[in-house]
Formats: sequence, C-alpha cells, structure tokens
Amino acid sequence: MPIQSKTEPAKVSASEWQNPGRALRGLLEGKGIGTDITLIRYVTDVVGEGPTLHVHPYDEIFTITEGRARFTVGDKTIDAEAGDVVLGPANIPHGYQNLGPGRLDSLDIHLSPEWIQYNLAKAWDQSSVLVSAESKVKPHGQ
Repeated sequence: MPIQSKTEPAKVSASEWQNPGRALRGLLEGKGIGTDITLIRYVTDVVGEGPTLHVHPYDEIFTITEGRARFTVGDKTIDAEAGDVVLGPANIPHGYQNLGPGRLDSLDIHLSPEWIQYNLAKAWDQSSVLVSAESKVKPHGQ
C-alpha cells in the first residue's frame, strides 16, 4: 500500500516565481508549497558569467535546459550541455559559468525546502576557471 502524501496538488504560475530579464530568473522555495525541494532558474547570455563558488548544507542537482556550462565542483571541472545533469554534493564548493556560444539556461534543484547559500566569492576571478571562454568553445586543433 503506497504511503499517503502529506501535500496537496498545487500550481504556481510563472508570474509567481519567475523574474524575466534577470539572471536569477526564478526562485521557488518548497516550504511555500509544502515540499522539500527548492527550484532556482538561472539564465545568462554572457559567456563566462554564472553563479560563483558557494556551498549549501544540502545536495543540489543542476539540469541544463539550454546551452553549455563549465562547473567547478570541489576539485573537479565538469563541462555540461543541454540535457545533462550535474550533482553538487552538500558542503562542497561549486559554481558554474556559461561556456557559450549563446544562452545558458539551467534549472537547479535544491534538496531543501528553503534556499540556503554561503557565497565564497563575489564573482569569478577572470584569471581562474575560464581563462578564455573563446578558447574553450573552439574544437581542438583549430
């Protein structure tokens, strides 16, 4: 016998949680609808831009819906593109940048009813992860 859910069906319209025209395109904390996950939608057209290094006291699942991103998760560098999923474990520094060309759109799933984030930097150091985004986009040998 399945366990009865403690939540009720709900709809949250886009206008209630999304912010067109901003990089942090949307934030929906689960506590508002009685669930244990929080959704964040991040969108940028700027190559090299993205959420800088930070940590959460819970796991985060990144889903790339459009474009390409370079993730730093702890000491690993992970390149992902539309359709890929990346895991950021709890308490491990992580962040990502738009690899381009074009738009990066991601829906990030926080395994928590609220968004808790500790930023480790204000912005990406241009000399660090993406030395030259252009060099990362071109195929090798060209």
